Amino acid sequence: MDKCIARNLSAIAVLLLIAFTAMAQVKYFPEEAAGGDPRLDKFVDWYSVQLTALKEPSLLEMANTPSSESYRFLWLRTFHHPIAIRLDVKADGSSVLTTKITSGEGGYEPGVLTVNTSRNLTQEQTQNIVKKIEEALFWSMPILDDGNTIGVDGAEWIVEGVKNGKYHVVTRWSPESGAIRELGLAFIHDLAKLSIPKNEMY
Repeated sequence: MDKCIARNLSAIAVLLLIAFTAMAQVKYFPEEAAGGDPRLDKFVDWYSVQLTALKEPSLLEMANTPSSESYRFLWLRTFHHPIAIRLDVKADGSSVLTTKITSGEGGYEPGVLTVNTSRNLTQEQTQNIVKKIEEALFWSMPILDDGNTIGVDGAEWIVEGVKNGKYHVVTRWSPESGAIRELGLAFIHDLAKLSIPKNEMY
């Protein structure tokens, strides 16, 4: 075979491999997730990279199965380990809580998965957190609020949910109060039972 043709075929093969790899990547957020807001557009990829390193499933894809019900808190602190806490609700009303942590920093490289634990929650424990989510009016919250800013040093508090075929995501930058902070604290302390030093709570 002519060397030039061989090189061309090799280049085409590489391009096809790249294309298929891109198609195979997990899609974590809908195209309209940022709502065209320039404050968030560039951050969707950042969230996705972190979720990939955490080896987390896509709640967006779960929405294709109407019976799926899951909630996830993703905590990306600039200088501390990324944390994902996910609640998967079972048909009987109980659930499985999964906590994952990577070795990197939320504002830089995600690192590798270092913590991956799961435990069962009772129907009562599950209902308590689901009730908090509903009472916070999570499903009607804007992705970003009017006063939301995205800074350099701080933390993203991201809550996702999927239920009855519907997916929603809300993100807040270093919230000092409000529903998303309260939900995040519930995931961190009440569910995952994580002990976080005061200077790392931001």
